[in-house]
Amino acid sequence: MRETTYRLEPQLLKDLVEAKADLARHGIVIVRAVETELEPAIMTSVRDVMSSSPKLLSSLREEELDEFLGKVRKTAMGSAIELRDLYVRLLSKLGTEFVGDLAKDLEGIGQLFKWSRIQKTTEEVSRLLEKKGFGSVVLAGPGDVSEAFKMELDEKWTAAFERFRALVIQAANEISRQDAQEAAQAPKAKKNPKRG
Repeated sequence: MRETTYRLEPQLLKDLVEAKADLARHGIVIVRAVETELEPAIMTSVRDVMSSSPKLLSSLREEELDEFLGKVRKTAMGSAIELRDLYVRLLSKLGTEFVGDLAKDLEGIGQLFKWSRIQKTTEEVSRLLEKKGFGSVVLAGPGDVSEAFKMELDEKWTAAFERFRALVIQAANEISRQDAQEAAQAPKAKKNPKRG
């Protein structure tokens, strides 16, 4: 947010910096939960899905079952890591983009930090299960990962994001206003050109 350092009122700048730090803090908690809690939650659902089809489960030889679960776990872990990396990239944008650019990007960032995007990490695992004749992974909401994750995603992150977005929009509007004012004050042409 380089342009904010010299163009914004001190209080707005202070609020913006604090809101960014607060949002980043909640974002880091979400990233850690994705990294450590999402794959175990997916695997718990996998076991539930498989045990709900005991006949199909018993038809798998022990080594076949071990190999399949290893592949499923690897896929779940890969999906969680991919999401974690996406979130890390998005969080790093918060401090490096100009306010005007950031204001445009925040809507997309907000959409990606939602349960609907997190839930997509189960799709590849579900495909593997379905190929074997089992049902899909069922994670109904962030509470299926953990109650702490649900509170972080649905409450703390959401409140911090809305506050930060409002301040970014306010700052972007102020910078646009200053740009327009400077453009209006700039000389458009020489009023009295010299005569030869």
